[in-house]
Amino acid sequence: MVDYTYIYWIKKPETEFTAMKETDLANHFNEILDAIHEDLMITDGEGVVLKVSPTFQKMYKISADYAIGKTVYQLEKEGYFKPSIVARVIQSGEKVTMKQTTKTKRNLVVTATPVFAEDGSTEFIVSFSRDITELLQLQKQYSKLENEIEKYTAEINHLRKDVAIAEGVVGQSPQMVKILETIKRVADFDANILFLGPSGVGKTMLAKIVHKNSNRREGPFIEINCAAIPENLLESELFGYERGSFTGANAGGKVGLIELANGGTLLLDEISEMPLSLQAKLLKTIQDKIITRVGGTKAIKVDFRLITASNRNLEEFAEQGLFRKDLYYRLNVINIDIPPLAQRREDIIPLAEHFLAKSNAHYGLRKSFHPQAMEAMMNYSWPGNVRELANVVERVSMTSEKDVIEKKALPDEVIREKKKATAPVQDLDKAVEEFEGEIIREAYDKYRTTVGVGSALNISQSTAYRKIEKYVKIKK
Repeated sequence: MVDYTYIYWIKKPETEFTAMKETDLANHFNEILDAIHEDLMITDGEGVVLKVSPTFQKMYKISADYAIGKTVYQLEKEGYFKPSIVARVIQSGEKVTMKQTTKTKRNLVVTATPVFAEDGSTEFIVSFSRDITELLQLQKQYSKLENEIEKYTAEINHLRKDVAIAEGVVGQSPQMVKILETIKRVADFDANILFLGPSGVGKTMLAKIVHKNSNRREGPFIEINCAAIPENLLESELFGYERGSFTGANAGGKVGLIELANGGTLLLDEISEMPLSLQAKLLKTIQDKIITRVGGTKAIKVDFRLITASNRNLEEFAEQGLFRKDLYYRLNVINIDIPPLAQRREDIIPLAEHFLAKSNAHYGLRKSFHPQAMEAMMNYSWPGNVRELANVVERVSMTSEKDVIEKKALPDEVIREKKKATAPVQDLDKAVEEFEGEIIREAYDKYRTTVGVGSALNISQSTAYRKIEKYVKIKK
C-alpha cells in the first residue's frame, strides 16, 4: 500500500519542510538537551542560569530546580564550581576553554561559547564540560610509572656497567675493588689516565676496560709499547710519515698510530721509555690535538682519549730529568696505581681458577686444583704478577697427568720458595743481604718512591735510592 503522507512530504517545497522541522526541534528542545551526555548549562548574557542537563546535575551535585534562576557568581561563591567559566566569557566576549574543579573535587575541562543577538550583545552563553578526573589520575600513575621505569633502567644500566667493568678482571681484594670503582667513575670522561704498577699486573687489560666502558667504545683501541720499538722508528710509528721521508719508508707513506686512534683510545705502554725529544712532540699533540707526519707539513686534527702506563716511577724519573715534568703533569690527571699480586693475595686463587677455567674450555680439559697446590700458589710471591700466574696455570693444565693438579705439578720455583726462607743459614753475610733485599723489594713494591721507602724504613732518601738500585735494579 502506498504511503501518500510520505509522498506529500517529499513533494512539499523545501522551505516549508525546513520550517516544519525547526518547529519540531523547538518543541522537543528539552528532550534533545536531556539526551546529550555532556554536562550542559545555558545562561543568559548576565550569567543567570536558564537550563542545565541531567548530567550537569549529577556532575556538580546540584539540582536543576536550585540552579535555574541563580547566577553563576552565586554558584561559584557557594563552591559548586571554581572558577566560573561563564564569568570569563562575559568578561572577554569570546569562547573560553579552561579547567574547573567541582565541589566534590572532580576535575573538569569546560568550554563556554557566547551566542550573540542581532545587536551584537551577548544573549546566551552555552557551556559544556567533560570529567577528566580519572584521566588525570591515569596521567599521574603513568608519570609515576615512567619515573619508576627510568629509575629501574638506570639501575639496570648501572648493573650492566658493573658487569662490563668486571669482565676480564678477576679480583676480590680491596685494592682491585677500589681500582674498578675508580675506572667506573672516570671511564666516560676524556681525562688522561696513567696506570702505574710492576710488569704483569694487568695495566693493558684495565686500559681496555676503560675504553669499553667509555663513550668512545665504538671507536678504535690502539696500543703501542714504547719499549718494544727502536727509538729511531718510534716517531714514525706514532705520527706516521709522508712518502720519501727516509730510506726504507713505504712508497705511499704511512698513517701513524695516533691518527689511527682518532675517535677512540690510544694506549702508550711503557711511556717511561719514550725518548725526551719525542716527549716534547707528544706533549704538543696532547695540548693542540694536532699532529704532523714525519716529513710532512700538513696539520692533521686528531681526537683521542690518551691512556699511558708504566712500571717505573714517573714522578721520580721526572725529578731526575729522565722524563719531562710538563708531560708527566699532563699524563697524571687520573693516577691509578696497581699493586703487585703479592700485595693482594686474595686475588691469587680466584685468578688461578679463572685461568684454569679458560684452559679447560680452550683445550677441552676437566682439570681442578688440589688444596695443597692452592696453598703453594698462595705462598708464592709471583714476581711476574698476573702474567706469570696465567702462564703457570696454562702450563700445568696441559702437563699435569691427573685431572686434579697436585702441588708437585707446579714449577719448582713455586713449590720451593717457602723452603728457601726456612733453609739453614750457611753464610751470615749472604743471609743478611738476602733478607735486606727482600725488605727493600717489599717496601719499594708498596711505596714506589725512594722518599716512601726511606720514610718507611727510617733511612735517608739517598740510602734508599742506592738500596733500591742494588736490589730492585731500577733502569736508568
